[in-house]
Amino acid sequence: MAITLACGSARLTLLSDGISYWDGGGAFGLVGRSKWVKVLPPDDNNLVPQDLRSVLIEADGLRLLVDCGVGDKPNEVRATQYDVRRPNGTLLDDLARHHLAPEDIDLVILTHLHGDHCGWATCLRNGDVVPTFPRARYLVQRQELEDALHPNERTRNTYFAENFQPLLEHGVLVLLDGEAQITPSVRVVPTPGHTAGHQSVIVQSADAPPCFITGDLAPYAIHLERLPWVPAYDVLPMITIETRRRWQPWLAQQRAVVVNSHDVHAPAGNLVRNEKGLFSFVPLPA
Repeated sequence: MAITLACGSARLTLLSDGISYWDGGGAFGLVGRSKWVKVLPPDDNNLVPQDLRSVLIEADGLRLLVDCGVGDKPNEVRATQYDVRRPNGTLLDDLARHHLAPEDIDLVILTHLHGDHCGWATCLRNGDVVPTFPRARYLVQRQELEDALHPNERTRNTYFAENFQPLLEHGVLVLLDGEAQITPSVRVVPTPGHTAGHQSVIVQSADAPPCFITGDLAPYAIHLERLPWVPAYDVLPMITIETRRRWQPWLAQQRAVVVNSHDVHAPAGNLVRNEKGLFSFVPLPA
């Protein structure tokens, strides 16, 4: 059952493109296995589940989609990296369950351009790779696109040109430079670390607490609680720590509802601070 959150007059619906299974060490970087297995036990192959989460935002008379899974375009590198299981179908199937088609989406916000966050930005249609959401404009940080267009030895297997190059060719990619107000209720904020051009999304209207969509600033709830727990995938790990350090108190003070991009057990919840100054994540009731 899909999770729907109210944020003032805005409504957020958590969607999924399936579950991807990755090596547990990648999700927790330098954290010893003896520690992280207590938080997220792996299977017999040392794999841990990561929800391919997208968020549908209905606000200000528009429908916005934040991130869009891995898609279904053939790609040999991606096929060897992503063990994706879809018992409930794809992101497009999830949209259809909510009586929405790709043409019903007005804006797509991409937290970054890794293959598990922008796969459905494009799709194969009549043999051509075209934007999946034909009426939408796609928003991403300029720095993120620059890094995706010029990958290095470490990042070249995380950026796939077929996910974003057609957006440029069709003139639907909007490049942002830092914080930007997208609609009266929706803004993006730079949250570098996972990538230099990573952004997160804040939804806030009326006097209600905001909703904060992390992207890969914090793939799992534990990453918001413990600053040193940085995934091996982050290209700027010390910047990740400083970015989280900045946002931890704001999220707690604002009583923000936090949406985690990959956490299968705690998709949304609140970050709270105890009398000792330590943070903990309290999942929303199922």
